[in-house]
Amino acid sequence: MIDRRQFLKIAGIGTAGIGLGKTAGAGMAGALNAASAGQSGPTDSPRIKVYRPLGKTGLNLSDIGFGAIKLFNPNALRYAYDCGVNHFDTAEGYLNKNSEKMLGQTLKDIRSKVVITTKHLLEGPSDMNKAALIGRVEASLKRLQTDYLDVALVHSVDEPEKLDNEEVIAAYTQLKKAGKARFIGFSTHKPAVMLKKALQSDIWEVVLTIYNHMEGPPVDPLVAQARKKGIGLIAMKVFAGGMQGSLKSFVNDKASYSQAAIRWVLGNPNIDACILSMSTYTHIEEYIAASGMPLVRSDLGLIARYQREAGDQYCRVSCSECLSACPLGVAVNEVLRYAMYFEHYGMEKNAIQLYDALDERQKPVACNSCNAPCEAACPYGLKVREKLLRSRGQMSS
Repeated sequence: MIDRRQFLKIAGIGTAGIGLGKTAGAGMAGALNAASAGQSGPTDSPRIKVYRPLGKTGLNLSDIGFGAIKLFNPNALRYAYDCGVNHFDTAEGYLNKNSEKMLGQTLKDIRSKVVITTKHLLEGPSDMNKAALIGRVEASLKRLQTDYLDVALVHSVDEPEKLDNEEVIAAYTQLKKAGKARFIGFSTHKPAVMLKKALQSDIWEVVLTIYNHMEGPPVDPLVAQARKKGIGLIAMKVFAGGMQGSLKSFVNDKASYSQAAIRWVLGNPNIDACILSMSTYTHIEEYIAASGMPLVRSDLGLIARYQREAGDQYCRVSCSECLSACPLGVAVNEVLRYAMYFEHYGMEKNAIQLYDALDERQKPVACNSCNAPCEAACPYGLKVREKLLRSRGQMSS
């Protein structure tokens, strides 16, 4: 076993290789056999080994949660529960509201045994309205077939001023007072900014934040402060772009980079849990096998190798260094985040919808004629213009 401080010192020299364990699908068969035999759950599948307190909320979450952002089989969702997952994360906008509907239908008979989180975007002035926002949350409750949310989050907040809006504060405060949201918070792709905001407030109790081995260390001091204050911290974007399928040395690799990345995140005692997109039985079994397992030396080679191969390919979601250098006002980090969804997350339709929703002035429509000051500003050496132009070609409808 190796601790995180040791890892940060020697990440570049570790040795590779960890096994996947059971053959994917074996546990699914076990679950079906268990169900037919009247048993309560799968008998030969990976199981959640650790449940952690979510800040000072009193909720205990499986260290690995189900992110319902991609199209998934409802039976797979129930299988995750049978393997011990008790935290299910969705959003109003996921799958055009169908994610909430499927969660509601699949989990309604075990509602009291699970923790449900959903999220709502504040995209424009019309969203900054107390009555309208409460109405949207109540509509989510109907789709989820429940009369309360365990956690209600403002979705993807990267500008602190959104959380200063009196209408937004009043809406979420009323939802909590009425018992329609047990706890409230926000999700963010800008932890360096937004964790500071959470620390300055006594309103927001839970933060869902990007956190991975390529973006986590710089915000570790803020994470520790948030933990000390009792804010619940849940990690997302754990796989640092999920590019392993496109990296040469990871093709046909018998070791699981995904498990190593999960163990790295959960190796931080200040992170309460993580959520992962689990659209297949294979995902469920591979990810849950990492539950409760310590970061070990054999993980280091996988992570270091990923960092070497993806270092000048992965646009850090939490970085915005290039934005001020762009003379055209292109939303570089947003466009490249959507491209990540398109290329590596298997979320092509969702990525196109997000790209289409951008203001035309934020799209890379004139990058061909630009001398690419964004590339000079990128601290990671990414070929930003090339990536933007490819993204435009992929996602333009």
